[in-house]
Formats: sequence, structure tokens, C-alpha cells
Amino acid sequence: MSITYVALGDSAGAGFGVPAGTGYVARVFARLQTQQPAARLVNLASNGGTSQSVRESQLEAAVAARPTVVSLFIGGNDVWRGVEPPRFARNLAAIAERLDRTRSKVVVGTLPNLAHAPAAGLAERFLGVARGQIEARIIEYNERLRRLAMDHSYALVDLFAAAQLTDHPEYFLADGFHPSAVGHAVWFDRMWPAFAAAHPAPSP
Repeated sequence: MSITYVALGDSAGAGFGVPAGTGYVARVFARLQTQQPAARLVNLASNGGTSQSVRESQLEAAVAARPTVVSLFIGGNDVWRGVEPPRFARNLAAIAERLDRTRSKVVVGTLPNLAHAPAAGLAERFLGVARGQIEARIIEYNERLRRLAMDHSYALVDLFAAAQLTDHPEYFLADGFHPSAVGHAVWFDRMWPAFAAAHPAPSP
């Protein structure tokens, strides 16, 4: 079967601020191409993406692409915009309902602990949003993401459990929020096993 990889998500998925080919989506696709040179990428992730915008603006194109594997890494912008967890969960459910019809493999990720990101310190200092509040909201989101993966038999990449993803300043761009090329490389290392399971390398 020909591989078609569709990426859904936000600016991290779009590779914001990093050189071409160094974002996690590009890294995943490059590895898939080593397994099948004719593999195809449809990257629908966009700057500012939220669970709502994935549902409204990315989902139909994703289904139309007839994917064999889909990545869904979303939620960081929902956190900063104060989206309540039940609304986040409803958006996830609507996304899953459509993706399940494609019969593709789906890889979904939890949010890393952005309360440790440099930008969280700025939010605390200038907006009065404590790191503890950010972490509590992320934990609530991640409960919904884990439940989504369990209910729909999606592969789960637990970025929250990998504390080192947010404990290194060099993993972030100067804005303290978006992952740097180094950060994307670490994300990719955490993600790849789920994609490898979805599309195992052919036997020699």
C-alpha cells in the first residue's frame, strides 16, 4: 500500500521558525520515504491552529487525501486561549469521528508540560497566569487525549511524560514557546516508534 502521511495540527506541525526539513513532520516524512520513496505528505498543520480550526479547516482536506497514517498533535494554542477542557474534548471527538472513516492509522500526542517552557514564565510575570494553572489545564487536556487514543485505538505519543522536552531552553525558539530544530529532533525521536508501528519497514 502506498503511504500517504497527513499531518494535522498547529505551528509546530507547520515547522514554524525552523529550517526546512527540520520540523517533526518533515523528519517523520523523510523517514517514511526511506521505507517507500513514493510516499506522499499532506501537511495541513497551520500557525495558530487549535482543536476547533483542525475540525473546521483541516479535517475535510485530510479525509480527501485518503491517508494511510495521520498525526494529530494539537492543544497548545487551546491552552493559551483558555479553551475549557469539555470543549476541547468535543472537538477531539468530532475529529476522531471523521478520521475513523478513513481507516487510517492515527498517531495522537499529549501536550508537553508547557508550564516549564520559557514562555510560561512570561505569562506568569505579565499576565498573572501561574505556572501551576497552566500545568493543571494541560493535565486536563492530556486526560482527554489519552482517552481519545484509548477509545479509538490510536497510537499515543506521550510528550508530557518526557519531562526533558521542556526542561532544556535550547529546545525552544527565542519566543520561548515554539520548538527549535533541536527540540523538533527530540520530539521526533519520541514520536517515530508510533509511526514505525503504523508502517513497518519491509523485510530485506
